[in-house]
Amino acid sequence: MIATATKLALVACTLAANVFYFLAIIAGLRFFSSSKRDEDSILAPATIMIPLHGADFKAYQNYARFCRQDYPEYQIVFGVRDPGDPSIPIVQSLIEEFPDRDIALVVSDHTIGQNLKVSNLQNMLERVKHEQIVIVDSDIRVSRDYLRRVLAPLADERVGLVTCLYRAAEAPDFGAKLEAVGIAAEFTPGVLMAWMLEGVKFALGSTMATTRTRLEAIGGFRAVADYLADDFMLGNLIAQSGYEVHLSNYIVETAMHPVGLAGMLRHQLRWARSTRISRPFGYLGMVLTYGTALALLTVAVDRASLSSLLLLAATLAVRLAMGWLIGVRWLGDKILKKYFWLLPVRDLLSFLIWCSSWVGRRVEWRGRVFEVGRDGKMTQVESANTISSQVRS
Repeated sequence: MIATATKLALVACTLAANVFYFLAIIAGLRFFSSSKRDEDSILAPATIMIPLHGADFKAYQNYARFCRQDYPEYQIVFGVRDPGDPSIPIVQSLIEEFPDRDIALVVSDHTIGQNLKVSNLQNMLERVKHEQIVIVDSDIRVSRDYLRRVLAPLADERVGLVTCLYRAAEAPDFGAKLEAVGIAAEFTPGVLMAWMLEGVKFALGSTMATTRTRLEAIGGFRAVADYLADDFMLGNLIAQSGYEVHLSNYIVETAMHPVGLAGMLRHQLRWARSTRISRPFGYLGMVLTYGTALALLTVAVDRASLSSLLLLAATLAVRLAMGWLIGVRWLGDKILKKYFWLLPVRDLLSFLIWCSSWVGRRVEWRGRVFEVGRDGKMTQVESANTISSQVRS
């Protein structure tokens, strides 16, 4: 009886995952087939804010793209907390090569909360000259029309923030490749499903374009200074204040650095635990997106019966179709196209990470270990270096 109930539950969950895959394809078709291009004739001055922590992979090339924007008036503000940060010489070289571009570098270790990236942004805000601001992760790569495209929706007073999907531009090692595959074929479908079903109520760190007025209306950066998922919370608070979070049809790229398999797993587990603690019911429902793993479990429980094998084959077919259509054809991810065979591997790994994330509240981030509370806020427990020393001893 128990075995039968388990099998039926697994079959039901696998079928639900297939429904998710079909709906994700529909969401992708609706989003990417939209003919309206986000571009506006009103080009108000803007400031790009790029918080830095160490030298990113191909950093100079990435930052230089922001200096070549086809936009009449804009400023770029970089920020670091450590005067010895290796990214400082890179920014200084940028200032020398683009003397006509308004570039500022802020060096300050003033802290307003547990999230040091947010503290960095707060310190940078003092040098921001313009009302429109675009906050960008330091590993993002853009084209010349980036500012025109992402700022255009802000002309609508109902829009409080603009954010962007992203794809991997480079993935130099195996860990980075696995992460890139997950971004294009797992993370992006989830975002598109949210966009289709309820609208976007969050932001992605790849791009967060808003205004100082709207930022101040939610309490500024201080409102998210203790959250691990600061980008999610920034968009969520703006949505709660009555504004629309607009998902731009402009796709940015991320130049992923070598992370190694262990580094990739730490990053994924950090995100998973943060999401589970902050939104436990929604995170529980994510089990219905792991069709590959659920179908394999069905095969194991049903002792490789013909029906279970057919279910596995059908699930893989739909899953691979979704991954190819959304990640390769529509998102244009060249990493996924080249390493498409890694998709089932990534699916199984994601399921294991999801299972593991239900145990523990601690995450490692930038050399520090935090405990994440039920409200999504984090408290530093100890440094990662301390833990490493304890393990070695």
